[in-house]
Amino acid sequence: MRKRKYHQFPLHDVDFTQKYNFWADLPYLVETFAGMNNKSGSLKLIGNRGKTLDTKRNIAIDIAEANVDFVQLTNQNLKNIMLEIDPNGTIDFRFRILYSHLNKKYNRIATRGDTFLVRSELADGILTLKVHLTDGPGHTTCDEIVDTIVDEIDRSNKK
Repeated sequence: MRKRKYHQFPLHDVDFTQKYNFWADLPYLVETFAGMNNKSGSLKLIGNRGKTLDTKRNIAIDIAEANVDFVQLTNQNLKNIMLEIDPNGTIDFRFRILYSHLNKKYNRIATRGDTFLVRSELADGILTLKVHLTDGPGHTTCDEIVDTIVDEIDRSNKK
């Protein structure tokens, strides 16, 4: 098995931690995250001049590889990644939240995004999610990331 724990994950400075009863295994979680990649939503942000902007939010998810880097997690490379995932253990992910809005001429303008490190630890049916904001203005909060993950797990369970 390839190591999937990122060496720079903060051990004591985690912004949000939550534990859940989890009925599945880590390969199921990785598959769910691959399905979340490139999903989008919308939110309202206040611009530099105090104007409200209708903003599009995109999620890009990467999985830790060889302890030092991340590789994008997509449905296309999922099969190769799944060969190296144990049912229990620890896997680190990087969630990049990308923001953009339309200007007056309807051109899409990208703005600075948020980057989160997410550590998922599964042992004895308990999934622990640890989330840390590593970069960005924080338009999305750590608990929103966890809520999105839990909602997506519930949604994929109902399929």
